[in-house]
Amino acid sequence: MPRLLPIFLLLVQFNLFAQNHVNWTFEYDKTMKKVLAYGRIDDHWHVYSTRTKKNAGPIPVTFTFEKNQFAKQKGKPREEGTPTRIFDPNFESVVFQYENIYIVEIPFKVKEATILKGVVNYMVCDDKMCLPPIDVPFTIQINP
Repeated sequence: MPRLLPIFLLLVQFNLFAQNHVNWTFEYDKTMKKVLAYGRIDDHWHVYSTRTKKNAGPIPVTFTFEKNQFAKQKGKPREEGTPTRIFDPNFESVVFQYENIYIVEIPFKVKEATILKGVVNYMVCDDKMCLPPIDVPFTIQINP
């Protein structure tokens, strides 16, 4: 039995990773002075836009950054593209969602080169179910 525990833990970890359904990449565009986040969403899944009302039910995508003395967020995130507006009978509410790709720009004022750390929080759903919200930590090297 003790030999099975590491295998079980590895399978649980793989299962949690497999349920992510969004592959995130981050970069800093020094010309635009913005952090760019790209979420590639698996087929048949979607994430929720910040346009979705907080009391609608689903959890929209949010970004939280650790305090950094050399970089400070200077405005609200701006989503690229137009989300799909639908009435979702599961939530009995109008929601806004993105499929395939989610791109957001977050303006930053940067004083000098630094490492920016943060977390993206979101939930994914398909036409049958939603998975619990997930936190994905990220790190970005910023060179102004």
